[in-house]
Amino acid sequence: MPENYFARLISETPTRMWVNNPTASEIRQAIANGAVGCTTNPAFAGGLVKRAPQEVQGDIAAAVATESNDDRAAELIQQRLVARILPPFEELFKSSGGRLGFVSIQGPPAEDSDPAAILAAAHTARSIGANCIPKIPATKPGLEAFEVLVAEGHPTLVTEVFSLAQVIEACERYERVSLSTGVRPEFIMAPITGIFGDHLRKIASRDGLDVDQADIEWAGVAFSRAAVRLVADRRYPVTLLFGGARTTLDLVGLVGSQHQATINWSTFAEVIALDPPIVSTVSEPVPVVVLEHLSTTFDDFRRALLLDGLSLDEFEAFGPVQQFRDNFVEGWNRLLVAIRDQRAARAVPLATGTAAN
Repeated sequence: MPENYFARLISETPTRMWVNNPTASEIRQAIANGAVGCTTNPAFAGGLVKRAPQEVQGDIAAAVATESNDDRAAELIQQRLVARILPPFEELFKSSGGRLGFVSIQGPPAEDSDPAAILAAAHTARSIGANCIPKIPATKPGLEAFEVLVAEGHPTLVTEVFSLAQVIEACERYERVSLSTGVRPEFIMAPITGIFGDHLRKIASRDGLDVDQADIEWAGVAFSRAAVRLVADRRYPVTLLFGGARTTLDLVGLVGSQHQATINWSTFAEVIALDPPIVSTVSEPVPVVVLEHLSTTFDDFRRALLLDGLSLDEFEAFGPVQQFRDNFVEGWNRLLVAIRDQRAARAVPLATGTAAN
C-alpha cells in the first residue's frame, strides 16, 4: 500500500474507507489505497454512461437484447456491474469473517415506497454473491423490509439517513428483531454528509438566505458526529458508514472512531494530494456559532439533530432525503435514455447489399 494519508489512517486509527460508484480503474486504485468495501446506488450505471461509457455499453446491449422492459433492463445492468465488483473484495470478505469486503446495491428509485419491492430487490442482491449487501432506505417502507431481512439473517446497509430519529428507529428495530429471533446479521447504517449541505444550499438559494458557505459545509459533519455520540451512548450494534462526501471536511472531519466512510475516488485523490495530518476529529465539538446559525436558519437541520425531530411517517418526505433521491432519479433516467438509444439503434435496418454495376 502506498505511504500516504490512507496508509496512516489505517495504521493510526480504526476508521476505514469504502469507495463509491467507481469505474474499473478506480476500484483497483481504491483497493490499493486500503478500501475495505464499495458502495453503489441507483445512479451508478447512469454515472458510468457519462464518465466511462465503454464500461457499460456492453451491458446495455446485452440487457436490451434479452429484456423488453426498460426498467427491468436497467436493473439487470446494475446487477451485472455490481457482480463484477464483488471478486476483488471476496478475499477480504472471507478473511474478515464477513465483516468487511461488502459491495452494496440498491433497487430502482421508483420502488422506494413499496416495502415488497424493496424486499424483493434486497433478496436479488443477496443472490448476486455472498459479499453483496442490499442497500435500503431509512423510511417507513424501507424499515418494514429491513425487519424481514434482519429476521432472515441478511447483512443490510440502511441508507438515506439524515436525522437522529432515523438512526434511533432503525437501531431499535434491529435490536427488537434480533432479540426475538436470536439472529444478529451485520448491520451498517449510512448517515449522509455532503448531500445535507447540498440540500441546505438549495434552500438558501430558493429563499434568498444570506448563509456562509463554510457554515453549510459543517451541516453533514455536525449531524454525523451527533450520530456517533448517540450510537456510542446507547451501545447500538451498528457500524456507521458515512457517505455522500462533497468536500474533504466530510472525511477528515470524521476520523478517529471505529466507523467507516465511503467516498468517490476523486475524493481519495484529493486527500492524497493534500496529505493532511491524521487528527482524531469525530469527537470534537462543532463550533457553537455554526450550530446556532444552522439551527436558527434551517428547520431541517434543527429537526435532524433532535432525537424526536421526525416521526416515522415523515422520514420519506424529509427534505435531504428527497434531495438524495433526486440524484438517484437523475442517474437512473440517464441509464434509461441510454437503453432507449440502444433499442433505437437496434431497430435501424442494416444495408444488405450494394448496387449492381
